[in-house]
Amino acid sequence: MKVIISHDVDHLFGKDHWFRDLSYPKLWVRSVLWALSGKISWKECRLRMKSCFQKRRNRIAEVMAFDRAHGVPSAFFFGMAQALGMSYRPEEARESILEVCDGGFSAGVHGVSYDDSEGMRKEYDSFVRTAGFKPCGIRTHYVRSDEKTFEREAEIGYIFDSSEFDKKEGGTIKAPYRIGNMWEFPLTVMDAYLPLDFETARQKTLEKLKACRAAGLRYVTVLFHDYQFDDAYTARRDWYVWLVETIEQSGEDSFISYEDAIKELESGK
Repeated sequence: MKVIISHDVDHLFGKDHWFRDLSYPKLWVRSVLWALSGKISWKECRLRMKSCFQKRRNRIAEVMAFDRAHGVPSAFFFGMAQALGMSYRPEEARESILEVCDGGFSAGVHGVSYDDSEGMRKEYDSFVRTAGFKPCGIRTHYVRSDEKTFEREAEIGYIFDSSEFDKKEGGTIKAPYRIGNMWEFPLTVMDAYLPLDFETARQKTLEKLKACRAAGLRYVTVLFHDYQFDDAYTARRDWYVWLVETIEQSGEDSFISYEDAIKELESGK
């Protein structure tokens, strides 16, 4: 199988959420509850609470360095609007977008609007104004969609979307398919829908990959949120490192970008 790795950039800086939303109070309460129940360590709890006061909350540079070292041509999706705990402004993301592309990776839109063509168009145009070039593709924030979302995205001009996700099953086992001139790459594995402990997350991922092989899938898509490449999210970071190294060493699987996967699909290879 060929594995596409992607990263949703939900947070950029510590200031993103001060006086803009309630992310930090929610993070503090959730972290304490998870520590009390043994789902995370008290060290992780302390570091997560401390992260709210850091200047930089993203780990884009660290993830790029890791991906580059392991031959992963990943894509990063940046928000162009604010909602559901993603509160940085487009202009605040410009430097990171350019760093991603200068580093040889792809940058796209992490969309907030999904049921409003005008709002979706504004986010697309905002990316172009901010970055100076078109987005590689889109994934909606919280993988939200309705029956017309993908058609709207295709009409706007996106080359691909990677938002179809079966939340009940914790992933979608389905081959890429076309909607007009746009490709839809169903999301197979998302970190947020895995158990918090490393070993159970590892087993669940192996089961998912096994099911993908049984279904004859040629392409699978994995989402890892960059901010978790940190000591505050040790189990999540370790899971991502394990997954990339496992694929790299497998001898039967390989990494591919969305763009190269599209070239293969359209050429019929």
